[in-house]
Amino acid sequence: MAKRKDQREFRVYVPDEVYRLIQSVAAIRDSSVNAVVNEAIEFWLADENQQKTIDRHRLDDLEG
Repeated sequence: MAKRKDQREFRVYVPDEVYRLIQSVAAIRDSSVNAVVNEAIEFWLADENQQKTIDRHRLDDLEG
């Protein structure tokens, strides 16, 4: 997947078994590791606890 202008790169280190599992899930879903990780991040951010933190610190107002 090509990087878009509104995207940023960051690196994350995970145990080998976690990476292999993510790769396998992505392959089964005919997707990419990038897409699976982005979906997981969006899910995590949507969690009630994360939303409370975002609201409390007004993180929705952050710009570039």
